[in-house]
Amino acid sequence: MRAGPVTSNLTSTPGDVDRPPPNTLREELGRTGIMAILRYRQGGDVAGAIEAVAAGGVTVLEVTVETPGAWEAISGATGRTDLIIGGGTVTEVAEVEQLAALGARFVVSPGFDERIVAAALDLGLDPLPGVASASEVLAARRAGSQLFKLFPAGALGVRYLAEMRGPFNNECFVPTGGISINGLGEWLRAGAVAVAIGSDLTGTQTPRDLATANAVTERASRAVAAARSALEERAERA
Repeated sequence: MRAGPVTSNLTSTPGDVDRPPPNTLREELGRTGIMAILRYRQGGDVAGAIEAVAAGGVTVLEVTVETPGAWEAISGATGRTDLIIGGGTVTEVAEVEQLAALGARFVVSPGFDERIVAAALDLGLDPLPGVASASEVLAARRAGSQLFKLFPAGALGVRYLAEMRGPFNNECFVPTGGISINGLGEWLRAGAVAVAIGSDLTGTQTPRDLATANAVTERASRAVAAARSALEERAERA
């Protein structure tokens, strides 16, 4: 596997553990409108980062498997009943198998790979393959995917999503890549089931102390509020 263990030593404010257990991934994304991506090229306290994001109210978290310490952090978080934890940047079937063994709930890939989708479905995980064209959506749907990572969303633009939803109005798109907290609302209003946000929410480095952990929590809380507002506005217009 691509990442080794890192031990968490950060003390931070716990999240709202009184929330009910999450729904299916599709239901939870539809309810909250947001997924956090935790990618830290230098590793660090990944478990502490998960705690900080969860304390802000985000319930769906993707931990990219190339992050040093990712596997241990995923293993430590999958037992939480208030979170749905998955692995990201998955490119090998062996990684899908390890994620399943650790109790992860979903698998995110940078592109569509039929082997990854098949392995995820066989092991009871939700696949979230990357797509950027109608042909890729069709192929991923035939393979059994119900959720589609629109990537790279920032480069493609909101109008691209709107056009894709013409022939694929019933598909669940999760725009990913280059999206900020301030910009997530326009994607939800355009019909995305949820938006995945990386460094603008989670940062490029893991929290190193309580102050930086609280900063992550504040950004997560702001993102949750922005998503909720956009979803409410969309519902009012429906």
